[in-house]
Amino acid sequence: MAPPELVQPSDKTNVFAKQVTLRNRAYVTFLAGNGDYVKGVVGLAKGLRKVKSAYPLVVAVLPDVPEEHRRILENQGCIVREIEPVYPPENQTQFAMAYYVINYSKLRIWEFVEYSKMIYLDGDIQVYDNIDHLFDLPDGHFYAVMDCF
Repeated sequence: MAPPELVQPSDKTNVFAKQVTLRNRAYVTFLAGNGDYVKGVVGLAKGLRKVKSAYPLVVAVLPDVPEEHRRILENQGCIVREIEPVYPPENQTQFAMAYYVINYSKLRIWEFVEYSKMIYLDGDIQVYDNIDHLFDLPDGHFYAVMDCF
């Protein structure tokens, strides 16, 4: 009996595998309200495009984000995904400013299970160089930058 033949994957198979990997990774940001924060997210989207990022920017928006802002983001190539608000326990809100209370809603991003890897970026940051290599960091870890401002 002859040994089993080893079949090498074709270039098309490798391209397909890479495309599947690209589709299940995304940059994610958060937007709430009808204020000027949408301008920061537009800047983030433009920055990612300028550095030729291979991955989409998903914008988690609360229901209070106006349709006009959603269209602006879609026109920038963003994937707009509406999420429901998350509120902290009642006894935890008395000393919190409303802006910080709404940030609990970012927890909904963990529900984006169609993505195997996500990189959360604040909507007001600027991207000056391609950071796609961050997706290649080993799985099974939570990576973050120390908030020391």
